Amino acid sequence: MKRHLLALLVLIPSTLLFGQQRSSNTWVKFTSEPGRFSALLPVEPTQQTETTPSDHGDYTTHMFVAKSGSKIYIVAWVDYDPSFQFRPNNELDANRDNFIRGLKATLVSSHNLTLKGYQALEFTAETTEATFKSRVFIVGRRPYQLVVRTDKGVEDKENTMRFFESFTVKP
Repeated sequence: MKRHLLALLVLIPSTLLFGQQRSSNTWVKFTSEPGRFSALLPVEPTQQTETTPSDHGDYTTHMFVAKSGSKIYIVAWVDYDPSFQFRPNNELDANRDNFIRGLKATLVSSHNLTLKGYQALEFTAETTEATFKSRVFIVGRRPYQLVVRTDKGVEDKENTMRFFESFTVKP
């Protein structure tokens, strides 16, 4: 059984209602020691964590959410039970597919790539209201997912790339 960042989908609606709402050109460098990553975000993010039981052991989804105006920036990762084994390519595809299914979105584009030496998948999905640009990385046994949500028809390539390119992770 494949496990994914599906919990991310459950938590997105609450971030739309309760996330921060400051817009600024001054971004903050956020670092998560347990997550072993850092990234630039428009505001300090809020953290949400959910542990999900499964037949193959519990897994915990960690998510950091920053809202700036109508845009939402998310960094998430999953810690799997040590006994759970997955194939990186399958995990990348499964995270994308479950993310899209959970939002009832449509896949616009998807491609595999290597970023900073890690296997990754970059994709764009749309709902009737929003566009989601995402990158999923596999670092060791952890899948990380970066997401930028914008209103449909509103492009913000500069800030999306600023966020994506600022993401660094310690193996």
